[in-house]
Amino acid sequence: MLGTALLVTLVGIIATIDYNGPLLMIHRPLVVGAMVGVVTGNPTQGLIIGATLELMWLGVTGIGGYTPPDTISGAVIGTALGILAGKGATAGIAIAVPISVITQQLDVLAKTADIFFVRKADRDAAAGNPAHIGLWQYSSLGIIVLFEVVPIFIAVMVGGSYVKQLFDIIPPVIMKGLTVAGGILPALGFAMLLNMMLKKGMWVYLLIGFTCAAFGGMSTIAITMVGIVAAYFGPLITSLARKKTVQPNAAAETEQNTSSSDDDDKEDYDL
Repeated sequence: MLGTALLVTLVGIIATIDYNGPLLMIHRPLVVGAMVGVVTGNPTQGLIIGATLELMWLGVTGIGGYTPPDTISGAVIGTALGILAGKGATAGIAIAVPISVITQQLDVLAKTADIFFVRKADRDAAAGNPAHIGLWQYSSLGIIVLFEVVPIFIAVMVGGSYVKQLFDIIPPVIMKGLTVAGGILPALGFAMLLNMMLKKGMWVYLLIGFTCAAFGGMSTIAITMVGIVAAYFGPLITSLARKKTVQPNAAAETEQNTSSSDDDDKEDYDL
């Protein structure tokens, strides 16, 4: 169990660094679930749990100062304990959701503690000593990683057997309810994502995808290719439209300025 806990913790470290650094999408529940499945000896189940959590958390994002639920800890712990307890996606989802909300507060504490390193970096910058700024930045990342991986290690190290015993004594009717809830939660994730997509100019892309799927009978990969083309040419078309709108306005403004200048010259001449 110690070796498994260390490997699962390593997955959490990699995902946390990715989320706070390069953003290669390694931190997404789909990838995290697959990685946890590999280190726990059941990659198929890990991929199933990770994919379900990915659909559920599609619309979860941090905007401004808002700290979203900690999907990394939720996905890592939920997938690991779901596999170790032998209860699959039902247990994984039931564990991942509350864990993500609880560890959300730990993320807030970690970022609050990182203010110390930000002040250190500000002082070095003001003193003209940029050499240590990078050190303070990496130190702040270390605090975030520490607050992330300690709960993961403890949960996997001591929680596997207890989770199995807990789910063994849960009545079947409650387990059935958890299974149904696990099927509904991905729909909630889609709803959150659609809520963001229907703002500003994003609804057009949603309409294109819906048209391709409903009336064109296109596959998911084909719709993805259409989405890439639309995302590439959409801003270009918008930019060209703005230029065409700006140019006539600029020409009219120039003509108006010229006319005003001629009127001023005429008034000077009459005087």
